[in-house]
Amino acid sequence: MAVYIDTVELLKSIVEHHIAMINRFEQNSIEELSLLFLKIDHIDDIEIKKMIQILFRDSDLIFEYEKNYIILLPKTNWSSAVKILRGLHEFLSQNHKDTIITFPDDGKTTNQLLNKFKKLVKKNYNIELNL
Repeated sequence: MAVYIDTVELLKSIVEHHIAMINRFEQNSIEELSLLFLKIDHIDDIEIKKMIQILFRDSDLIFEYEKNYIILLPKTNWSSAVKILRGLHEFLSQNHKDTIITFPDDGKTTNQLLNKFKKLVKKNYNIELNL
């Protein structure tokens, strides 16, 4: 089960930490991480939210943001993150919207990644992320 964090305030620090670890220890390999946005603010059923949390690995982090989830997936590339997000959208009977960014493809720094993530969420859901 993923680690659930009820505040997004730690997100930037944790992304910075993951990038630093990748840059320090994984220099000769392809190491990635993905961030995805899951819009669930219309779901009030606590059991469904708990089921979503159970689906993820122990190494994954789920941040709550205004009743939605921002999910950090270490060692996960874009295509794997897309499969996960599509499955979640099918489970929730929602239209799939690609709200995924990956390191290093979408940015080499935390600020680059989070800025691109904010733009993507704004474009797809008209939600202004305050990260």
